[in-house]
Amino acid sequence: MKDKVLKSILLRPGMSEQDIDLLDDLIDDALLDIKSYLNYASTNDLPEEIAPAVKELVLIRFNRDGAEGISSESQSSGGSTTYSDALPDHVRRIIRKYRKLPR
Repeated sequence: MKDKVLKSILLRPGMSEQDIDLLDDLIDDALLDIKSYLNYASTNDLPEEIAPAVKELVLIRFNRDGAEGISSESQSSGGSTTYSDALPDHVRRIIRKYRKLPR
């Protein structure tokens, strides 16, 4: 799945071969986060149907690079910043049906 996700992301505008190391790392992180949410062991393979969620999470993280965890920011009179560390709702909706109950 990892190679398929990487190839797909590299087709996006603005992505290039020089981003491969960063994308590879982001894909690993996304896979671990999704496996954790789904209660899969780190050695378990994920269903191929989850690839779009992995890709979405990687693109979100790639675009947030340098602004890690910021979900909203306001600069009017003093400023305010809100941070997010959870999987985005739309990613959770895609993968929820694959979630295993904890033992």
